[in-house]
Amino acid sequence: MKKWMSGVRGAILIIVLWVLGWGLGFGGIMELIDPDGKVQDIWPIVLAIPGLIGGLVFAALFAIAERGRSLDEVSLVRFGLWGAVSGIVIGVLTIPAKVGDVSPGALGMIAIATALGVVAGFGSGAFIRLVSMWRTRAVARA
Repeated sequence: MKKWMSGVRGAILIIVLWVLGWGLGFGGIMELIDPDGKVQDIWPIVLAIPGLIGGLVFAALFAIAERGRSLDEVSLVRFGLWGAVSGIVIGVLTIPAKVGDVSPGALGMIAIATALGVVAGFGSGAFIRLVSMWRTRAVARA
């Protein structure tokens, strides 16, 4: 039953969660903050890209560090830890990019990406827990 939450399927699930979370979640929040598009016009698309990169990094870290465990066997704290590391990588990758005159600088970008990575990591872990509980109950009923 837990096989679907490990290996390649688990990695694909994590990457999709991060792309959707960063794109729709964080991008949606930024659309509320910047509704006229003065800073950026298409926030969901812009933030889905670091979500993809972060999801790939997160899935790779997870595969290396949590080898042999399925997604629902790992604590939320460890999800947050791997999310923070993924966020640091995303922040470091944004340093050479030109963000514009509203850029908070290198340390600011790393801090923002790390905080968003922690949120994405915890969100991924919470989603996995909910789906696991739902599947367990569905199997018990059958």
